[in-house]
Amino acid sequence: MSSGLKIMIIRHGEKPEEKRQPPFGVNKNGEQNWDSLSVRGWQRAGALAALFTLLPGDPASPLATPQLIYASKPRSGAATPSADGGTSRGRSKRPRQTVSPLAARLGLMPNLDFGKGDEADLVRQVLTHTVPVLIAWSHEPICDLARQFTGAQPPQQPIPAQWPDDRFDVVWVLDPPPGDGRGWRFTQVPQRLLKGDSDQGIT
Repeated sequence: MSSGLKIMIIRHGEKPEEKRQPPFGVNKNGEQNWDSLSVRGWQRAGALAALFTLLPGDPASPLATPQLIYASKPRSGAATPSADGGTSRGRSKRPRQTVSPLAARLGLMPNLDFGKGDEADLVRQVLTHTVPVLIAWSHEPICDLARQFTGAQPPQQPIPAQWPDDRFDVVWVLDPPPGDGRGWRFTQVPQRLLKGDSDQGIT
């Protein structure tokens, strides 16, 4: 496997918490939309465009400017009401919206071929690449997604078992095994982009 591969995983930006209650989800035109980012989520999306194009210039940073971007594909079809007053899971536009400013800055088209439930297919495709890859996903499957990448060569630093519902402010970085018997390297990078962001990883 080429050492050029680097896998960076982020959760989408902040979201509305309750249907018809602020903070509202808004689309790129500012219209209320439950499946979209909140205003703070859009602020994070804009800040991520700088994070992934400026910070990688620091030799000490584990981040790299992505050459490929993946975002979870929203499910189509009629919405089904959920217990929280929203719509069925998987219809979220937030992962795509979160990477849209970065993709525009880099002149890239995000890959939307995979959605929630397609993680195994996503892993197989990403592992064929030899360049830095950024993945924006919903938080529930992220821990399992990361473990699927590392497979039988888990990192010495354990991957957390659960991504907290209130964390939007960290990048997970997976670097392939160096070929000397060691496993994958797993690094957590606190984004520290917005007021209130934590300077700690997920435990």
